Amino acid sequence: MKQVLQYKSSQIAYYSYGNGKEMVFCFHGYGLTGESFAVLQPVLEADYTLICIDLPFHGATNWQEGLNFSSDDLWEILLKINPSPNTPFSLMGYSMGGRIGLQLLQNHPKQIKQLALIAPDGLKFNWWQEAATHTVMGNKLFSYTMRHPQWLFALIKVASSLRLINKSIEVFTLLYISEEQERHLLYKRWCAMKDYTPSLKVLRKLINLYKIPVNLLFGAYDKVITTKQGDAFKKKEPLITVTELKCGHQIIKEKYAAEVALLLRKSLNNNGN
Repeated sequence: MKQVLQYKSSQIAYYSYGNGKEMVFCFHGYGLTGESFAVLQPVLEADYTLICIDLPFHGATNWQEGLNFSSDDLWEILLKINPSPNTPFSLMGYSMGGRIGLQLLQNHPKQIKQLALIAPDGLKFNWWQEAATHTVMGNKLFSYTMRHPQWLFALIKVASSLRLINKSIEVFTLLYISEEQERHLLYKRWCAMKDYTPSLKVLRKLINLYKIPVNLLFGAYDKVITTKQGDAFKKKEPLITVTELKCGHQIIKEKYAAEVALLLRKSLNNNGN
């Protein structure tokens, strides 16, 4: 069911799935919407209530606060939606949404019950994105390139022919910069998300200190976000689990719903609920 929350001058669209007592806030991947999590309703609705937000410059959300969607903004939004803000809740994030989940866990570890991440961004430093959104010169180059992308197209083709990047990354990159409207959205989305830069070192300390289960799921054939990133984050931390499916990056699908649901159920079962 779609609902709309007024936040400052913006309208935040979100979707609610299930009617269970365990609340989970879900954050979608780049170019998707909160509706992408609807495939999980049949396998989670008895135990969980999923609240799935359309992030700024995605879906039906009308973001009017400029190119700045801070983690403080998002936290305020969650507390406005949550009917029991003093009760810890869970987070789930897919791809770009994984970076959001990691940042919120870093900022508010006492309020997070568990974290479930699917092919999550944020486990590897992205210096392209860092330079494009956190430095003056980098942002100017980013803006120019989104308006005049020909040089980048040529660079990607050369890098691919020299096998400096794999074919999957070439296709993935060109998908989001081939059309003018998509480049315009890419610029706004990246700039709006510049506040989400989680520290993995800090996160591991907080996970251990507050005993927060973190369950990660990856696609074995994903060339963009790999299982190795999850293994590096886990190290020897028993509260972090890493699972791999025989698939690519597109994991939020009906045929994988049971495996995704298990990310949450692992912690629910371990807590004896």
